[in-house]
Amino acid sequence: MKKRSVLLAIATLFIAGALAVPAQAHPSSFADVSEANPAHNAIEYLVANSILSGLDGADFGPNAPVDRAKAVKTLVTWRGETLSTSSSHFTDVMSADQPYLETALAKGWLEGYPDGTFHPNDALTREQMAILIVRSLGLSDQATALTGPQIDATLRPFVDRIAATPAARPFLALAVQKGLLSGDGPRLNPLDPVTRAQFSMVVFRAAGLLDPTLAAATTSPAESTATDLTGAGSAGVDSAGADAAAPDSIDPQRQASARFMDQVLFQPHSSAITGEMVLENTDWYGVPVLPQLVIMAAETSLGDPILGGALARRNNFGCMRYAGTNSPWGQLSDGVVRVAGKDWYSFPTPQAGMAAFGRYLKSGVNGLYMSILDSPNPDWRRFAAVYYGSGVSGFSGYVSRLYAIQARFRAQAAASGVSL
Repeated sequence: MKKRSVLLAIATLFIAGALAVPAQAHPSSFADVSEANPAHNAIEYLVANSILSGLDGADFGPNAPVDRAKAVKTLVTWRGETLSTSSSHFTDVMSADQPYLETALAKGWLEGYPDGTFHPNDALTREQMAILIVRSLGLSDQATALTGPQIDATLRPFVDRIAATPAARPFLALAVQKGLLSGDGPRLNPLDPVTRAQFSMVVFRAAGLLDPTLAAATTSPAESTATDLTGAGSAGVDSAGADAAAPDSIDPQRQASARFMDQVLFQPHSSAITGEMVLENTDWYGVPVLPQLVIMAAETSLGDPILGGALARRNNFGCMRYAGTNSPWGQLSDGVVRVAGKDWYSFPTPQAGMAAFGRYLKSGVNGLYMSILDSPNPDWRRFAAVYYGSGVSGFSGYVSRLYAIQARFRAQAAASGVSL
């Protein structure tokens, strides 16, 4: 996993005067990118200047993710850098990509993993994009100079701000301030993969910061109103002019679910967890509500500071064993708790602890937990075999407890007119 944010940096964006700038009404070069597409101008700009190309003769693939190697290769080419002939510092990079990655490495644009790998085929996330684009523009010092209150004030409109890795927060904040990112309505979606369309739009905006002749084109009306690249529903487009502060519409069912969890489950346990935190884990990471509640009840009595012990008091509500800070959940930790002769994660706030718990359930054990929990009736024995350990004393009792808790919570929710 990444050591803090793995910093794949994008080349510094110098825009030469000779680069072609497509007109607003320029016909689309690709069948899957219409002229009404909010990313149309950005894509045409990059293609016209041989910075980016389509996936095949007819399509661009606007919703396909951008992998790390492709991002570096594209932007090193854009910069016109002389390719490095150094031997590879990474053990998992193809020979065709090596000169581009080594060039970027020498320029200080990127880092790899501690084990000497680069993970070239991994998708770039939106928070990584923020780090990369800010560094590529030479604005890293501005980002790191932002104070905590300044960062909080900038990110406050986004309901998923806690999902951002701490190290990425100043870069996200500066990217928002500079107009490079505005989010999908009230969400930044910091851990979502960056699509080819989003990649094109953000680079085009960065180009506009450096070249005034591009500035008007980077904030076209189409971008300011679009929320979808395909016309088939929200695709997480980073809309240049979207109102990031717009609140979520009031959902009575969501309010009822949060109120049930607060009043029936968490408050009787004096827990720092709230129903909204649980629902946010569903929004951000796709982890269903009921499995979260069942696991936390079995592990720390729903975060009860007395029954849940030191781990609950240190916001480790799912009893996650300490394994360093390189994982998506470990990045949010602030230390180690020693309990019963073993090391466990400690988290600075309940919000951070819950976000870490959501990340762990989503991607832990290569997604195994999520494949089990994303079901109306999770196989708790299969889950417990890994989470608890099938060879650990009390395994059968633990499994029975999970099923019993699930049944109890369902009954309590039904009695309150809520579906979990």
